[in-house]
Amino acid sequence: MPAVPLGVSVCSLLRDPAAYDHKLVRVSGGVSRGFEDFTLSDGACPETSGRVWLELGGRVGSGVMYCCGVTDQTRRAGPLVVEGVATTMLDDATFERFQRLTRSSARRHGQAHATLVGVYFAGQKQVLPGGTFWGGYGHMGMFSLLVIEQVVTAEREASSDDQEKVSGTIFDRLPSRSNCP
Repeated sequence: MPAVPLGVSVCSLLRDPAAYDHKLVRVSGGVSRGFEDFTLSDGACPETSGRVWLELGGRVGSGVMYCCGVTDQTRRAGPLVVEGVATTMLDDATFERFQRLTRSSARRHGQAHATLVGVYFAGQKQVLPGGTFWGGYGHMGMFSLLVIEQVVTAEREASSDDQEKVSGTIFDRLPSRSNCP
């Protein structure tokens, strides 16, 4: 990555997506990853309950299945290109730790607190009766996008005992469905 990333909060990305469109950013937050979910969020954002969709750069796929023909591939034939921007991925020990922490298990979504460097894509601005909406990426096209090019830090979101006591996402409380269409 030749450019120096711009340090930004998740709240800033959600508050003013256009200001960071196509920029290399460094951001920290909670990562959730599982079926129809690979997102970055920060509970400290009072003005929004939004999240940023994540994808892995370069030839590494996220392994997340979501709508509209996207498969759960973990490898690509070539580097990921978004809006004409070719992306990369630094595959190092920190990235491997991130992968271990965030890959979902049969019982829950994978979760971690991470600092990520990547290219941010705001998506398309839409004005709706309830307010302004930016999206076009992720599940149902409801998100802006951060293509991860480097994982700077990756830490367990909570202890395994805490995970047993408190569900991390609404998906944890849904019954298991082995025969999904």
